[in-house]
Amino acid sequence: MTGSSRKSGRFKNLLSPINIGSVQLKNHMYKPAAGTKLFKDSDGYVTETGMLLYEAWAKGGVGCVVVESPAIADELSVDTIGKYAINDDKFIPGLTQLADRIRKHDSIGFLQLYHAGQWHLKDITGLTPVSSSAHPPISEFASVGDLKTLVTQAPCEELSIEKIEIIEQQFIDAAERGAKAGFHGVDVNAGANHLLASFVSRHWNSRTDRYGCDTFENRTRIVVNIIKGIKKKLGDDYPVMVTMNALENGMEGDGITLEDSARIARIYEDAGANALQVRVYEIYNRACYWLEQYYYPEKRDPLPPGLDFRHKGVGAFNQVAAATKQAVSIPVMTPGKWDFHLDFAEKMIREKHVDIVGIVRGLFADCELPNKVAQGRQEDIAPCTACLTCLTGGMFPVRCRINKFLGGETEYFTYPKLAKKKKVLVAGAGPAGLEAARVSALRGHEVVLYSKETFLGGLMNMANIVKGTYPEDVRKIVKYFTVQLDKLNVRIVKGKEVTSGIVESEKPDVAILATGALLSDKVVPGADHKIVVSDLLLRGISNFGLRFVSPAALSRLTEFWMPIGRSVLIMGGDIKGLQLAEFLLKRGRKVTIVTDEAPDKWGEGLPNLNNYKLNVWFARKAKDIEIIRGVQYREITAKGLVITTTDGEERMLNADSIMPVFPLRADEALYQTLQGKVPEVFAIGASKNPKALIVDAIADASEVASSI
Repeated sequence: MTGSSRKSGRFKNLLSPINIGSVQLKNHMYKPAAGTKLFKDSDGYVTETGMLLYEAWAKGGVGCVVVESPAIADELSVDTIGKYAINDDKFIPGLTQLADRIRKHDSIGFLQLYHAGQWHLKDITGLTPVSSSAHPPISEFASVGDLKTLVTQAPCEELSIEKIEIIEQQFIDAAERGAKAGFHGVDVNAGANHLLASFVSRHWNSRTDRYGCDTFENRTRIVVNIIKGIKKKLGDDYPVMVTMNALENGMEGDGITLEDSARIARIYEDAGANALQVRVYEIYNRACYWLEQYYYPEKRDPLPPGLDFRHKGVGAFNQVAAATKQAVSIPVMTPGKWDFHLDFAEKMIREKHVDIVGIVRGLFADCELPNKVAQGRQEDIAPCTACLTCLTGGMFPVRCRINKFLGGETEYFTYPKLAKKKKVLVAGAGPAGLEAARVSALRGHEVVLYSKETFLGGLMNMANIVKGTYPEDVRKIVKYFTVQLDKLNVRIVKGKEVTSGIVESEKPDVAILATGALLSDKVVPGADHKIVVSDLLLRGISNFGLRFVSPAALSRLTEFWMPIGRSVLIMGGDIKGLQLAEFLLKRGRKVTIVTDEAPDKWGEGLPNLNNYKLNVWFARKAKDIEIIRGVQYREITAKGLVITTTDGEERMLNADSIMPVFPLRADEALYQTLQGKVPEVFAIGASKNPKALIVDAIADASEVASSI
């Protein structure tokens, strides 16, 4: 695409200004208040690490940055300890710095305020969580078991009216501190199943007093009092956004309906709300936040009602947003994985389904996404591949597989100035090699990249075959790097493996070795039987097939034929073993997974949600898969594998094919060979750390390339 997107009119609506109350956003994109955990364990103060990220988003051109929720009161108000806080004036100076960094880049800064309520974790703080009404531990309601590790196992106690009024005032006081710090407005979070939502939803609220569930006025009273209190304290012109559940699924018939939400939205508008962020909430199913995950490992059947799945989860909230817009005159906002479907976002804005679109993971991957869209540089946007690396890290700070700056302590997208131009040879075209070549060339070095295969991407192509293209699409990474290396004039040599002879011929100042890991040297008696199929077979299928067809096409072809038996035994239970089992089950194989590893190694490398969902899917496929953990491998025979179980029983497991996927080992041969022959030699990614995932490989490569 040539010229700017603004001039071409392709994103005329998306890139035009829009008002939320008295403030004007320069475009129709906002960053919702998804947590980063970058302010964690700082005694309540904002951190430089967190401020760097929020400034990067503002500098990157997003119209509105909604900052994640601080503690508005004591520890009970947050889901866990260690968050930053706004419950005392002493925190205002730091918050002022944060607001100033957003403001100076012509972006609007909102501060989200919430009370965790029943999300509070008693086992961490010892404090009993609170709700609109007393109820048993929420884990007893959870139909999706992975959330049982994220929610409290303690009963919730009902708040007295006196305590409710105290909490209302805490919201108002927090908004006042936010305004003093310079935030343009606040987002009152009455969504999900936080405290405020527990009053609005009949599923939780069984009160009979003036905060009870008998009328809409009573159900929304706590939110209305907060909105009106903020307006009274800060003036009618101070913008207040409300986050709300526009639809609640899986709540036994007493969740919020679209008819309910229309009335609730009007109540909030009448109270003074200047914008509404609407979402659909499904009780204790995290896929309701990341809607493409309803398609992992297979499409959920039936899909939850009320959502628009024309684009497999992208913009799925737009129907409820449109219904809400019909009820109110204020802007309606919604997230929805819009980042790689901005034409659809433009269409939804133009057709008045939604006013402002929220982007989280796309901005994790590339903080400069809005600017690149405005400049007509969509091909330069670092892609989010929906891998969930960023959002399933538990209590750990956020990371991104393609954006090594995320969560770091340096200014985003800035690299050290070049002291001396060097010739850099990069061996290997997987994620580590591609990033090393990109950053080296970006800094001004002369770069040559060697790919052993006749294509770029290394094992990411095999991963694409195994994973498919949805919901996680690894090929986006390969396409992005291909475009960037071409623009940076990186010389690429395909189909040649780097040897010491090639290095001597190229005469580089720096050799960066990203040749990947080697197969395990773990020995099981009988491993030389023909029944054993190394993963080199899949690599061979990949390397040969990709000369003629795309990874997606090759993946589809494997549904019809593969040189692998009908019953397959997989030895190993980390990410490779589980994803291989998924791949084979989808291609009609009977699968047995056996592992001699520790229990905590099961699914190692998978994001938490995917690990959980994959195991639930395995349970549903029980007639086609058997899982045996904690075994001892005894012998491979022509008919299968002999093991000893945890009970000491010796078993013969019959199979047509056996696929060992043991932990890999470092490839040090070329690194050792080049010592003394090249001034600087570095091993990166899996060639140095065999457990390295894409996120680790890219981060390592960027760090090394920034140092030379």
